[in-house]
Amino acid sequence: MARPVWLLLLAVATLAKTPGQASDGFGAVEDGRFRQMQDDEEAAAEGAAEGEGAEGEGAKGEEGEGEEGGEEEEEEHHLTQADSEVAYMLLGAVILVVSLFYLVNWNDDDIRYYAMNIISMTMSIFSAVLMYQGINDQIGRFSANLTLYHRILIQFAQCCFYVLVMQVLIGSISGIFFVELMWGSKEPDFDREDWLIADGLRADYCNALTDEEVKHIRNPAAMKSVWIDTYGVEVPVSKTKDDLQLAKRRMRCWAMLLAHMSGFAAINSGAQLQELEVFRTNAFMAITPAFVNQALLQLLFLSFAKLRTKPMTDAMTKHKDSGGARKVVLCHETVIEAENDVSSLSMSYLLVQGLRFAVSGVMPNAEGMEEPPVIHSWSVIGIFFACSIVAAIASIVIALKCGGGEEEEDPAEVKEIEQIPEVSFGVRMAQVLSNSLAMVFAWILFFGSRWISLKLDIFDNESMIGQVILALILSFFCGIAVFMLDRVDDYQKENHGSAEEAAKAIRIIIQAIAILIGFSWEHSFEEGVAAVASTANHKRLCKFFLGCFVCFFLVPAWRRHILMKVLAYEDMKKKRAMATKANVRRSLILRKQLTKYTELPTEEVQEKTSATVTDDVEMAPLMEGHILSVKKGDKVTIKPFGKTDWVWAEVGGKEGLLPSARLSTSGSGLKQE
Repeated sequence: MARPVWLLLLAVATLAKTPGQASDGFGAVEDGRFRQMQDDEEAAAEGAAEGEGAEGEGAKGEEGEGEEGGEEEEEEHHLTQADSEVAYMLLGAVILVVSLFYLVNWNDDDIRYYAMNIISMTMSIFSAVLMYQGINDQIGRFSANLTLYHRILIQFAQCCFYVLVMQVLIGSISGIFFVELMWGSKEPDFDREDWLIADGLRADYCNALTDEEVKHIRNPAAMKSVWIDTYGVEVPVSKTKDDLQLAKRRMRCWAMLLAHMSGFAAINSGAQLQELEVFRTNAFMAITPAFVNQALLQLLFLSFAKLRTKPMTDAMTKHKDSGGARKVVLCHETVIEAENDVSSLSMSYLLVQGLRFAVSGVMPNAEGMEEPPVIHSWSVIGIFFACSIVAAIASIVIALKCGGGEEEEDPAEVKEIEQIPEVSFGVRMAQVLSNSLAMVFAWILFFGSRWISLKLDIFDNESMIGQVILALILSFFCGIAVFMLDRVDDYQKENHGSAEEAAKAIRIIIQAIAILIGFSWEHSFEEGVAAVASTANHKRLCKFFLGCFVCFFLVPAWRRHILMKVLAYEDMKKKRAMATKANVRRSLILRKQLTKYTELPTEEVQEKTSATVTDDVEMAPLMEGHILSVKKGDKVTIKPFGKTDWVWAEVGGKEGLLPSARLSTSGSGLKQE
């Protein structure tokens, strides 16, 4: 952890020393030295010029031209303040990128997953904000002269449009309806398995082998094998449901983007509703738009659910031979999750707006800014941060009480269903409330950090460099928090086996931290887009084209190279969790049998016999103290362990269970069933 931590510290210090921020108290000493060096150089240059002028009065021709050329050459090496700012930013950016490489290649799979997930979340929020702002600014050109009520309706209509597009794209990708939109003439088959390249260093990683290339696989009957390529090199390959994996990646991509865009539109609608005088009278009225907005969203989602019912029902029978059940379950689960994100994002922001008004007495505008900026007391800031702790605890409690445990079966692996899966309204509202409170925790930490920076007057958090520095500081401390929580999670696994509730609470907090980092960098990107657009003649048009650039350039790269790894890590963690549960169940069964065995009367215990181990036996971590670890050829003393396939063994002063199938003995009287 030491290397990336020091690199991040150096990045923050580097950015903090930007000369342009001296007036804000950041890097004042460096600014003074820089300006003193400039003054000394200018004074020296003036003195040299006067001396040369006195000695060379009357000199003309080529000698004069040479002196002018020398002065011009000296001026070329003169560094401006902007040059220094760019240099500091360049060094900080390089250090930050290298730090990210450390984190995504950490020697802990959990840290790798958290780092990738945070990067994915940040890119998703950035892309969604940029595309939403580009479209919203174009709409604003025609709605600027309308009343506030009309602008609120336009924002909610915009939210409805994004939700509609999300429903259509997810349904098309899952193969439920409008299949030609995303798959063309090809019919996706979620049951078909293809051989894919499994070597991550190759350019053709995850590409499917042709029928001719499949003939050169060493063991075609296995799920994993090696393929001999044209160079005679053994390449690892795996049998995978290619269409299913592609659909899951595409659905996650567009569900996240359009859910965030819908959420931002719903936020604008509710925040503009909060600007009405009737909702600015007290804190209770200030949070009322959050519940009004939520009610309208739930009615919208219920309408779309009714429209999805018939296509899904038809798909279960029409696509039965090509994974119809998987298509329906994937579509349903993805839509529900995306709709919950829309509800949680809008509700959390509007609740925090009202909470800020209740704590500080100042109602922020729709963008979350206080105009003019207000410096709050430490007591107000402390109460605000205390509310974040309450929100985090409440989110964890609700998730544990109403969310249940992890799914034992991947929805993508469902083979048959009799009807469309349904989630009760109460459970869904509990999920939305839990997610909303986790996002409230993130929003409070973000706005509270802005209050602290304004209180201490460290830097101008309204400027571009101030936004970047704040995002870096939050990322640094959030990174430390993620490392600490991961250590706690590892400790729980090592000492308490499968502590599901503690692990789930840790995951909720880390997900909230990822959202916080995404929000902080989103504001930096937003300020950067505004700075770029300010130099253009048509600012709104510039934002629109920046959104198009993101859509056609950044989103495919994010989906193919970052989101794919996030999904791979999630799949790996899910398989490990299922294997852990299986080990726990096996351990509980053995413990129960062990208790019964130790309670048997002495006369019922048969005599001990000798046996030889025929194969290695490794002790599972969750079975410590119950199963022995022995090597092939070891001599052990055994006695039957009830009517099971296990025996009680003694070797080297240790006792424990061994599977009788890995022992060779004669005349032992073992009972096996």
